[in-house]
Amino acid sequence: MDDVARDDSRRGIAARGLTPVAVAHLTRDALGRIELEKLAPVKRLLKQFFSDAPWTADDDDALAALVGPGEGWWQHGLDGGFDFAFGWQHGRFRLEPGRPGTAGPATARAGEAATPGALETLEETFDGAIVPEATPNPRTIRFVTGNIHSGPSRWYESAAQVDDPRVAQVFAAFDEVANVLVGPDFVAIGLRRADRWEQLLRPVLRVLEAAFPPEEIGPRNAGADDVAGRAPVDVRATAVPPSGRAIDRAWRELRALNLDAHDDVERLLAAASSNDVATRQVASRVLIDAGTDVADKAWAVLLRDASRTVRRATVDTMVDARRPALRPLLEAALADRDAWTRWKALRGLVDLGVEPSRDAVLPLERDTDFRVRLEAAGALRGRDRG
Repeated sequence: MDDVARDDSRRGIAARGLTPVAVAHLTRDALGRIELEKLAPVKRLLKQFFSDAPWTADDDDALAALVGPGEGWWQHGLDGGFDFAFGWQHGRFRLEPGRPGTAGPATARAGEAATPGALETLEETFDGAIVPEATPNPRTIRFVTGNIHSGPSRWYESAAQVDDPRVAQVFAAFDEVANVLVGPDFVAIGLRRADRWEQLLRPVLRVLEAAFPPEEIGPRNAGADDVAGRAPVDVRATAVPPSGRAIDRAWRELRALNLDAHDDVERLLAAASSNDVATRQVASRVLIDAGTDVADKAWAVLLRDASRTVRRATVDTMVDARRPALRPLLEAALADRDAWTRWKALRGLVDLGVEPSRDAVLPLERDTDFRVRLEAAGALRGRDRG
């Protein structure tokens, strides 16, 4: 390929926002084992390559020297009619972006033919060894791996803090990554913008699959395929706002009630219809200790509350109750105008077993919120796995 066509292709890939996908292919196939101290300069060169900045033969030499010797050649299709090939030619590393049929050597290695450019459907993201999970925080996705370590979770807020080369690969591949949490059997990744997960989920999965290959980590814990059935990672967005005077006062008053006494139950029901948002919010939580008939009727009303905070607290409490009789209310909450409420109700239905609610869950595969779509895809895929 001539230099003019190569320049046009690398700039076109950058202009169409395909750089993260291209870098994810690179990291998975060729750069997954690069030395930690070389990641930063390699990242700088890749940012230069996929941009409008000039790229010279000296830059090719610098990248090849950093990557070092190796073997293999890979070719991938990208969206927008671009191909992206890379690997070692005569022992020297090189990048070859281009239009279809123009990138790299005439043939690829056996078993490494070009892959489709379009991002796979969400359902297909559950076919690999690492399974993504939505979390209450829209900026954070949790990726269930296998048993990584037996110690405490490790939190990284920037590449400068990283002492784990696997985490360094994540920061190096994506400028959008704000933080990484490595737990005993998961990696939770937070982005700076929640709306970027739509484009980055598959590329991030590819990088994690290269950094945490299943043959190098332990098996998943029993029941790991039950995405919503485990305790959530501590990156959750709370269903209620931070404590304030109104919340504290409501907790003091309502927690003191004796729910075995008729008069106190009536006081709790009155609180559930109070004009004060904080009082209704706390009442929705305290109802979990009341009789089931009392609680269910009150929750049915609170799920239609004008306050998003109250509706969130209500569905959160119903999920914690884990009672099959609450299935119709949780299904109703799937239509809530608040995405967090829809997501949490879906989690509750998966905890109860999603199959009886399949018809109610199916429309969420086309939800306007990515986190809800991801949860729905995982729930329905889990059912298929049986």
